[in-house]
Amino acid sequence: MSANANGFIVSSELPRSASSAADNAGDATPAPTTLTTAPPATAGAVLHTGAEAPAQPPSDGELRASAPQPHSPDDSQALALPPPGVHRQVVRHGERRFVILDLPRVDEASLHALRATLQDLRPQALAVELDTQRLEWIGNQESWQALNLIDVLKARKGTLLNAYLALRIFQKRFGSFDGTEPGDEFRVAMEEAERSEAPLHLVDRDMTITGLRAWRRSPLWMRLILILTMTFGSFRRTKARPASEHRDRVQRRLKRLERSLPAAKAAFVDERDAHLACSIEAIDAPEVVAVLSTVHADRVATLLQAGPRPEACSNAVPPKSLFSRIFPWVISAAIIATFILGFALGDPSTIRQALLTWFLVNGVCTAIATSAALAHPLTILASSLSAPIVSLNPAVGAGMVGGLVQLLIAPPSIKELEQVGDDIARLKGWWQNRLAKIALVFILANLGSTIGTVVALLMFPDLFGS
Repeated sequence: MSANANGFIVSSELPRSASSAADNAGDATPAPTTLTTAPPATAGAVLHTGAEAPAQPPSDGELRASAPQPHSPDDSQALALPPPGVHRQVVRHGERRFVILDLPRVDEASLHALRATLQDLRPQALAVELDTQRLEWIGNQESWQALNLIDVLKARKGTLLNAYLALRIFQKRFGSFDGTEPGDEFRVAMEEAERSEAPLHLVDRDMTITGLRAWRRSPLWMRLILILTMTFGSFRRTKARPASEHRDRVQRRLKRLERSLPAAKAAFVDERDAHLACSIEAIDAPEVVAVLSTVHADRVATLLQAGPRPEACSNAVPPKSLFSRIFPWVISAAIIATFILGFALGDPSTIRQALLTWFLVNGVCTAIATSAALAHPLTILASSLSAPIVSLNPAVGAGMVGGLVQLLIAPPSIKELEQVGDDIARLKGWWQNRLAKIALVFILANLGSTIGTVVALLMFPDLFGS
């Protein structure tokens, strides 16, 4: 536990080990677990599971309402209805209590209600759905302004930038916002933690790990769908809807996401549900209040009730497959070997024609793709000239060259850095916002160079066979 630059007492929790979980589960008589919920749309509705559970307990966060039942005085605070706009679930597990808060609709009224709820609960420990990087970006507005994008691209940390943009799109698509931004509820929680000097626990998984797990667990054709979804799937603005409708809409969208991109859904939703539950359970406090997004709240409550499994809370980044590690070098070696053998054994004029074909096809395809991003002419020129060369080195891509040149020529303004989340929710925003355009150049230049490499290789047999 430590204090960060913003003055918060921060603890980034790791899931408990399997052995400690087994020790806790080794009591002769397991303590009953009670889950109560007080959704604003159904005033007075209380859910009981565990010792007082109905015959068919709810699963996957689905809520089964029943009439309120008598409880001990100790439960009075747990069952008190939160202000309208705040959805609260209370999970009792042995002597511990977990209070899960989420805002079905994020607006000024619900943020005010969340603040009042946190002040009323006076949490011993406060958990938020953030990782260290997002804490800095949300808690310190100047962090975006101080972000050195050149260093990000040079250090080959484009994954970090793309993961952030993907997460913003995900939040926009699955959240309901009215004059607010994704993460505003977590900012309120952070402010209340600072005011009350309550320990602030970061319980989400590092977003770079989440992005890499989604990417590397997807086959090639699903990666293309993921890129298209990231680029073109975010153009519709999320309409603010009544809180009573939002949960059903979230479940419908999750089902569609699972059908189209199962690996992405698993990484961005299912695995994070398990990680959040494990991290919350690992907090060393008898009572924990957690502020989560609606897409995760129900499932996390269910997992806490059942007892999270530490083995399901993986932070490991899947290694690149053997094929993906070897194939680029095989292609490069084959191309170089073709030219060497051609010069040694073949007709020099044919080799010159093959070289010309390689440079022209690769360069033209990259130029067309980069032009689609409306990149600066110098960016298009640099990308197209470098593509035939960097294609032979899998460690460097045309997108890296194009992104760096575009950044040097047209660096994003402070306003664009702050508004990238809103801008990428519109079709023209990807081309108007200069930070988003850099990401677009990075993606499209690499795509164009890959297409050019494939097309040129397909043309080689005709050249050498003639």
